[in-house]
Amino acid sequence: MKKIHFSKHKRTLLALAIAASFGANAQEDNAAKEQEIEKIVVTSKFQQSLINRIPVTPKELPFTLDVIDSELLELRNFTRKIEALTTLPNIVRTEDRNGTGTTSFLSRGFAAPILVDNRIQNDFRGAGARDDSFVERYEILKGPASIASGPVGAGGIINTVTKSPELERFAAVNLRADQFGSAGIEFDVNVGEIDSSDTVLLRVSGAYRDYKFDADHVGRTTTAIRPVAIFNLGDDTSVKASIAYRKNESNPNGGFPVPNGEIPAGIDTNTFLGFVDGEVNSEDVLYNVELNHEFLDNLKLTVRGSKQSTDMDYKHIGGIYSYDGLTTGDYTYLSESAAKNELNATFIDAQLAYQANFWGQNQDFALGIAHQDNDWTREFAENYRWEQIPLDEIAMPHYGWDEANYGDYYLFQSTDAKLKSIFAEAALRPSENLTITAGIRFDDLEQANFRRSAYGYNDSDVTTRLGASYAVIEEINIYASFAQAFVPQYRVLKDGSPTQAETSDGIEIGAKGSIFDNRISFQAAVFSTKRKGVAITDPNDTDYAIIADEVDVKGIELSTNTIITDALTFSFNIGYSDIESSDEVPAPVFPEITASMYLNYEAQYGALEGLIVSGGFRHVGESKNNIMTEHTWDGYNVADLNVSYPVTESINVSIGILNLTDEKYIENTQVAGVNKFKFGAVLGAPRTVTMTLRWTM
Repeated sequence: MKKIHFSKHKRTLLALAIAASFGANAQEDNAAKEQEIEKIVVTSKFQQSLINRIPVTPKELPFTLDVIDSELLELRNFTRKIEALTTLPNIVRTEDRNGTGTTSFLSRGFAAPILVDNRIQNDFRGAGARDDSFVERYEILKGPASIASGPVGAGGIINTVTKSPELERFAAVNLRADQFGSAGIEFDVNVGEIDSSDTVLLRVSGAYRDYKFDADHVGRTTTAIRPVAIFNLGDDTSVKASIAYRKNESNPNGGFPVPNGEIPAGIDTNTFLGFVDGEVNSEDVLYNVELNHEFLDNLKLTVRGSKQSTDMDYKHIGGIYSYDGLTTGDYTYLSESAAKNELNATFIDAQLAYQANFWGQNQDFALGIAHQDNDWTREFAENYRWEQIPLDEIAMPHYGWDEANYGDYYLFQSTDAKLKSIFAEAALRPSENLTITAGIRFDDLEQANFRRSAYGYNDSDVTTRLGASYAVIEEINIYASFAQAFVPQYRVLKDGSPTQAETSDGIEIGAKGSIFDNRISFQAAVFSTKRKGVAITDPNDTDYAIIADEVDVKGIELSTNTIITDALTFSFNIGYSDIESSDEVPAPVFPEITASMYLNYEAQYGALEGLIVSGGFRHVGESKNNIMTEHTWDGYNVADLNVSYPVTESINVSIGILNLTDEKYIENTQVAGVNKFKFGAVLGAPRTVTMTLRWTM
């Protein structure tokens, strides 16, 4: 029987080649890592990555793809793993509304949807996101990306790659606590081969956490578990199946008004601005299955399917409204409401991948179809309230109504969307040094919508991607690419017709590779994205939308990792974005400059051998404010420090300090979007000291 060749610390070639730019395992020899992992990418049985429909090495990719792998996630040691994305260029965190799961991000000025194993997930306020304990790595594809996953963002997409069973048996337990009283446990048990047979492999991961925060009354608990199994049914047939369960219970903080473009006096991270008795409950179940069958040595069939159900209820939850004319003089408004949300998503696709050899090189092709069915219903309580509050009293305790005061629930909003897709991709290699990648995709979307009134939506589009990568020398490739995106808007025009989808075109030119005998690895890009057909709220009738003008984003990105000595590495990332829009379309609230730099030191010998010290900072520059045009949002720097030490071969202890200088800054708002910055502003996390105990067996 054909065996799957895994290693305990496996990573894709992409992860090794690019994550090295951010300081992961920099002491290892890059060339050896690429040779080892390249084989895994080519022979990988299951499609979890954004780019493994066809085997393409990182140097051949004609676009930017950042990877943050499991080792780097441990090295940075953020409160939640996905927060490590804030170290990347031109990536900005936006909202974490209601504290239900994960946060949201903008990439190159536009919304960046979060996928799971290269499939769209239920994403209402993060309620359908994967738990940290399930995550192996994150992949961030920059620029228009519809060819990769259908109608998604113009700025990029974020893919959450989950853990898979491996042959070698191991187990790990992480205990984590901080000075606010948070405590949590994560476990990861790789059973490996059942009964010493490679017919069945099993892995189970999960967590329980009780988060506390600087402000009283704010909290979140999470419970999660995910078993995943691989069944090798023969030499040519394998199946992977998993069930992921995740539950969150939280009482989030609210936001605060920014009437002068500044943080009001008396507002700090320990200021509670919500309801003392606020409740948010979300529960998510995701079933996944994937079948792979190799008909011939060069022809492979992949069939994937998933079913996700997400429930999210909340009550005694409200917000401080800053804008839309609701903040006047010395007063603002606090709202209270209750709602029930139910989301369901079904996904299935099938793909044939074929490899031929001509021109003396391997040529790869893929052809596939996909179907996705999503429905969402939202019921609001019939009674809600607006309470006028003096600005100097917004931090006073507030309590929600009795349950009976909310009255009955009624249908406020619903969507039922069906997406049918056909796609094809190819990697052509006319010579040893040149790779041409091309893709085309047709998406047809039908959607029935209801929000106070019913309307239908039907739109389709063809999106393409074309790029070329050329190895100028063995260690360095230059590339250029063109890509498109198709993003439905689900708005209604005044004549009752639905808005058509936004489209966008992106161009990127760059280089990637290494110099000085692999001691400096880098990835650099220049890009331009034009977003067209933008729908905005009709200023004369806010119940409807109008089609406005374009938004253009141009910028540069650079990521490097330098091996200074066997013990010391330095990573540096910087991004610049220049956003232009007409007076009709507010420009996205996005900083011109984002950057990070970290030094990583690992003791090589003596009593401190294995000690790792990693420290640096993340920089977010000032942003233009599309609400109060005479102001900008200030930039900020956040410094981090993490120290870990292997007490024994199986026990590692780390102490981390996030926001070392206790910087006070506005990180996001309660409602984020490409052309929105409104409602309550939210402060970034204060200085947070964590201790983590890792036990591996």
